[in-house]
Amino acid sequence: MWSLSSRALMATAALLGSLPSTLATSAACNASALNTTVGLYPITVENTTVFDVAKATNRGVCDIGRQNLMADVTIIPNVGQTLIIPAEVCEPDNETCLLPNITRTRTCINGGPRLYYTVNGDTLDIVAKRLNITTESLMSDDTSFTADEVLAPGQYLKVPLCSPSECVIRPFTLEYGVYKDYADKYNTTVGQIMMLSPTYNYSTSPLTGAGRPSLDLPYKFTGHYVSVEVFESLSYSTVIACRAPMIE
Repeated sequence: MWSLSSRALMATAALLGSLPSTLATSAACNASALNTTVGLYPITVENTTVFDVAKATNRGVCDIGRQNLMADVTIIPNVGQTLIIPAEVCEPDNETCLLPNITRTRTCINGGPRLYYTVNGDTLDIVAKRLNITTESLMSDDTSFTADEVLAPGQYLKVPLCSPSECVIRPFTLEYGVYKDYADKYNTTVGQIMMLSPTYNYSTSPLTGAGRPSLDLPYKFTGHYVSVEVFESLSYSTVIACRAPMIE
């Protein structure tokens, strides 16, 4: 899949944006006629979203997110960032990497961390959604912003912590996917994974051949121990166990 040189991939970037196939969204998709070129898409215009890139290249936003090992596809890329564009498929994925719109009732997170580092496009409501807590509970610690006000990147927000509660942290290697995949699998939140690696956004390691990013994973459990399955599946990755203490 990565047999093309970086120079050759750069040469296809314009084609990816200008020649999207319509076959991927048709009822009778002809897989042999899809644009299977794997290339690069440079971000040259401020506030270009991953959704914009997906539309321009006729790819699924989640397919792009997972190919680039993104923290969250709703984070707006920086100008100068270059995204890997995967091959076109018959059924582009625009849903499975997105956090669901549910009624959030929790008012604090277990264990920590305490501070959330804002990224492009953040609002208090978006941050609260990533942490699976109510927006109001986050505003109670930072009342100078409204729920939907866009926050400047690089700020620290105080996140309410449940007390008593605790966490154990171990590192893990992000081999493929987005943070939501790991949050769902290990019963944690996208926001807490982001808080442990605050400056991470995406990786081009699938293209360059460099080692995959090593991050920290908060792993939430309710028992007295972390199961062996967790350690086996994370390949020397780590686990952070976040929970309220057991009452004997």
